[in-house]
Amino acid sequence: MTPHRLRLSGALLLFAACLLSYANALPGDFTYDDKAIVRDNPRIRAPGTLDEIFTTQYFGGERGTGTAYRPVLLLSYAMQWWIHGGEPVAFHVVNVLLHGVATILFARLLLTLGIARPAALASALLFAVHPVHVEAVTSIVGRGETQAAALTLGYLLLGLRFAERRGRRWLSLPAALLLYGLAALTKESAAVAPALLLLCLAWGAPGGGLWPRLREALRRGLPLYAGSAAILLGVLRARSWVLGGPLKAASSGIFELENPLAKLPPLDRAANACILFFVSLGRLAFPLRLSSDESAWATRPLGPRDVLFWLAPLLLAALLAAALRGLRLRAPAAAGFLFLAVAALPASNLLFPTGTIFAERLAYLPSAGFCLIAGSWILGGSENGEGARRARLLLLAAVVVLLAARTVVRNAVWASDETLFTNMVRVSPGSAKAHYDFAYMSATAGRKRAALESYTRATQIYPRYWDAWAGRGRMQRDLGDLVASEASYSEAVRIAPFYENGYFGLGLAREGRGDRAGAEEAYRAGLRQKSNSLPLAFRMAELLTAERRPTAGHAWHRALAIDPTSAATRIGYARWLAAVGRRDEALREARAVLRRTPRFAPARELEIRLLSGTAPAS
Repeated sequence: MTPHRLRLSGALLLFAACLLSYANALPGDFTYDDKAIVRDNPRIRAPGTLDEIFTTQYFGGERGTGTAYRPVLLLSYAMQWWIHGGEPVAFHVVNVLLHGVATILFARLLLTLGIARPAALASALLFAVHPVHVEAVTSIVGRGETQAAALTLGYLLLGLRFAERRGRRWLSLPAALLLYGLAALTKESAAVAPALLLLCLAWGAPGGGLWPRLREALRRGLPLYAGSAAILLGVLRARSWVLGGPLKAASSGIFELENPLAKLPPLDRAANACILFFVSLGRLAFPLRLSSDESAWATRPLGPRDVLFWLAPLLLAALLAAALRGLRLRAPAAAGFLFLAVAALPASNLLFPTGTIFAERLAYLPSAGFCLIAGSWILGGSENGEGARRARLLLLAAVVVLLAARTVVRNAVWASDETLFTNMVRVSPGSAKAHYDFAYMSATAGRKRAALESYTRATQIYPRYWDAWAGRGRMQRDLGDLVASEASYSEAVRIAPFYENGYFGLGLAREGRGDRAGAEEAYRAGLRQKSNSLPLAFRMAELLTAERRPTAGHAWHRALAIDPTSAATRIGYARWLAAVGRRDEALREARAVLRRTPRFAPARELEIRLLSGTAPAS
């Protein structure tokens, strides 16, 4: 290899391309999962909760649950929150900066590998402006991709320095391993970094056939591979401790709606994964149709009767074989295709089912390989005369401008939930999840009839979508159609007998119809499924209190046992105490709540009524 340095002018050009392409993303609001992971996440509010970041799964909750463990990603959000609070523009700025860092590191990697300077800069410039990256850069939670990619590219550069015995080699090994650990704890897909390093070393190994190159790459990088394996083992052990399994909790399934491939036989899943690989290639080559939702049934699995089911794996195998031959000849396009394939492997569903069938954000690091193919094709032959060079530069400029323009337009889609979910329904009308998200957003905005229509459409596309049935029931109840509401909630709990919210809504619908016995039956059925459900226990206690049933006291004690700190539950219990004549106890409960929550209005109101003698009595 003959490495080249990235000049300051080149770095500034790449960084400017990133900033210009994503400038209109900076004013965007929190959207989609940004709210749960960043805006409403108590774990990132103050340094005092730092331990929770490392002892809970990505979305929070008890140990032994969940499918993702990303403490370094959460830590990056936490450190920002400690500095500037919940201002979304600051989170967007850091996302764009990370994209700029990843772009510059990508250019440095290509130059270190000996890729000709024009082709390397062209490839990095395409990476800087490509619109398939919008979901990773503009969405705040997309930082998992940009941060993991930047750490992975840094690992590769340090790994090459160590293997090539350049610079301060003795520092390169521990620094590379540190970056690998941080990357693997940022996003699971970063685990493949050592395989990418093997590819890079094989590319730069001295002449000979493919196998001698691979042997040389293994030899030169052996300390890095061994150290990386030890770190990966440690990460898997940490995941097992937090999640209950190295990949996910044993009790956490993969929802068919999110990934219809999850329940397919392994060979069928692998064939569909190959098909989706080419779908991803299509998005990279022609990024006209971009969507933030690809779930059921926007993307439908194919079966053995479909030609693509057989053709896609055969074509992918042929392309991989050709790329391996090209690697021996040091063809940049071959290296790009292999980089793309290896980087895409962890999230591809080829080896094991993942949490999603397909998503553009997952193409962030793999797209670097595609950009190398495109960049080397456009400027790889720029030595063929001044006229040819000028034509190729004009072609590159045109492609960059078109891609950047598409990125700017796409950024606007992520400005708010309103723009995002409206676009999802328009671009992916066959997706039940897109209609569900649009319905949820419409309900939050008070547009109940529009929400009902979209919830209904979601259940038509995916009849087993129990959460959409519950949303449909809630809108029907709010619109006064209690019979239809009860039917929708009944369908939700029929499909998902474990579904807490379904039983709660079913009970409310029956209460609205005056069927208190039916409501009690719904709450009891829900508590049999989930005995620690505070909403069900609370509602049951309120129902029994309203009926002046002798068992109401027991119901309140059950609710308090589930969560003794719940102010609403304690005030509900205090009201019951007052209703049965135990006013002194009720006053003590109300004052205990006020000591913990001085501004809790229901507690203050009850205290005043008890002191004035106007509190309810039996």
